[in-house]
Amino acid sequence: MLTVDLVRLQRQRRARLDDDVAPEDPLWTGTDVHLARPLEVHLEAQLVGHDVVVRGELTGEAALVCRRCLVDMRVPIEEDVAVLYQAGVDPAEAEESEVYPLPARGTELDLAPMVREQVALAVPAFAICSDTCKGLCPTCGKNLNEGPCACAPAAGDDRWAALRRLKSD
Repeated sequence: MLTVDLVRLQRQRRARLDDDVAPEDPLWTGTDVHLARPLEVHLEAQLVGHDVVVRGELTGEAALVCRRCLVDMRVPIEEDVAVLYQAGVDPAEAEESEVYPLPARGTELDLAPMVREQVALAVPAFAICSDTCKGLCPTCGKNLNEGPCACAPAAGDDRWAALRRLKSD
């Protein structure tokens, strides 16, 4: 559970959180995040005045598909986290100031939305298996990384003929 006991934090000034978040956890619902293994969460919350600073790291592996050749791949997630939960701000002010609002009432600080956001930002939207990925043949769909296909070379687009003539002159 990704929560910090605020009463205990008030007494001890620091709280450590070490947890794993499963790939099928409801936390990932509605995101494009697909984990290949559980996300390791290692965070420390520290009371600073009326605010809480949370530092640590998130480690895991995202399961993605190469944008060019559609091969399944895994991308490491190694995200350092340093965020501020500020007292006395509403959610709109917090977003503008790039901080998180500290709940005015309650005894627990829920870190799950912050972890969800940090992981969603760390996972690339469009992954490519390698810089030299050749992708798929647009005609037959063969993975060109495995070798050439039997398709005839594509004829040039006639709309570019005028520019090709300029280039050859």
